[in-house]
Amino acid sequence: MRRYGAALLALSGVLVLFWPALKTTGTNLAGELIALGASFLWTNFSRQSRILAADINGLEVAANSMWMAGATLLPFALYEARNGIKVDTQHVVVQTFCIFLGSVVPYAFWNTALRHWLTSRVLLFNNLIPLTTTVWVYFTLGEAITPTFCVAMVLIIAGVLLGQVDWSKVFKQPESFLTD
Repeated sequence: MRRYGAALLALSGVLVLFWPALKTTGTNLAGELIALGASFLWTNFSRQSRILAADINGLEVAANSMWMAGATLLPFALYEARNGIKVDTQHVVVQTFCIFLGSVVPYAFWNTALRHWLTSRVLLFNNLIPLTTTVWVYFTLGEAITPTFCVAMVLIIAGVLLGQVDWSKVFKQPESFLTD
């Protein structure tokens, strides 16, 4: 019951985020449908990673996945590089930052968490991506934070907290008592 409640709270926050886009008449839902499909694929991938994490640690799962992704994408990278690659300090620094702090480190944390927690519990943290992205954009680009975004984040954070807190310890009662 707690997990479903947490998921519904987080989902309601996501719907609040998308509501303004859905109210406009010229909205193209293709992006939203692709994102929905990506969510299903990410859930499937996370379940498989959790199975792998039973035998090898999260860092190994992350490293093997990234090598496989790199090998798969190499032909596309070579095709894109046919006109040359711009290499300067600014681009190298941004790319290095994105690779390590936007991919390798979070991915290692993700796979390590999958080893210790249920997939549904770990997936709740995906709902915090808009928060971290918006804070980053606010401080680096000066983008405004809207009231709609704040309402959505309250709902999402409440959902994540509901899904993570061991309420049986908080109320000193078995969890079955709390769901009755």
